[in-house]
Amino acid sequence: MEDESTPVVSVREDLVAKAVKFLENPKVIQSPLVQKQRFLQNRGLTEEEIRVACERSGAYDHHERVLTPSPPGPHPPNMISSYRNYGPLQTSWFSRLRDIVHSIAIFSVVVYAIKKFYDMYVSPFLFGKKRKSIEDKLDDLEQNVGGSMRDLQSSIVDVKTEVDRIYFTSEKELLSELKDLKSEVGTLKGLLLTRKQFPSVSAPVVPPSIPAWQMSSVHPENEAECDNEDSKEEMLEVGSGSGCSEPEHGMKTSESSLEIINHEDVV
Repeated sequence: MEDESTPVVSVREDLVAKAVKFLENPKVIQSPLVQKQRFLQNRGLTEEEIRVACERSGAYDHHERVLTPSPPGPHPPNMISSYRNYGPLQTSWFSRLRDIVHSIAIFSVVVYAIKKFYDMYVSPFLFGKKRKSIEDKLDDLEQNVGGSMRDLQSSIVDVKTEVDRIYFTSEKELLSELKDLKSEVGTLKGLLLTRKQFPSVSAPVVPPSIPAWQMSSVHPENEAECDNEDSKEEMLEVGSGSGCSEPEHGMKTSESSLEIINHEDVV
């Protein structure tokens, strides 16, 4: 009988060595075995080369240890003694107070937020808007009146300031106008009362005279009659106080005296 010859598959040692290094990498050891074999197959390794690499790197043994969990062993004595030494932690009164304050603060904030949300949204939605009380209305009215009074006072102050300014301005203008008017009246009065500004009007005084042709033709009888009549008229004017002016009286007196003189010369 002749022995059956088994086919011998050639293994590429260089690729197997690289595969062993890859499988022994600490980052790759924790990966599943199937995933590592698929990666090596994609790199061009045959199944035989992958098997040899897994055997040399101990990938099969690691895979079996992962699949079969080891039973828990006894704890080392030093660990047990360390567990016994640790007792319950004792907290100080300050830490307790701090925890209590933190809890109260958080609880207060939560309650305030809930109340605010209830007052703003839930209560108006369920019961409608809350009407203001009489005290609230009085407070609002007092605030409005106070604001109006402050505005009115400021307006009064502004008006008073403006009135004072206008008063002083008008008073100054009035005084200046009065001064101008007074100066103009004084100038006009001086022009009216000063005599030197106008020349004096005097009527020319003409001495009374009788023409020569009348003097030669006058008869003594006629002259005597005229003298008698003139003297009578003068006596009447003086006695009755008629409105003859002094110049006319003087002129008549001078004329009568001249006639008397002429009559004496003729005689």
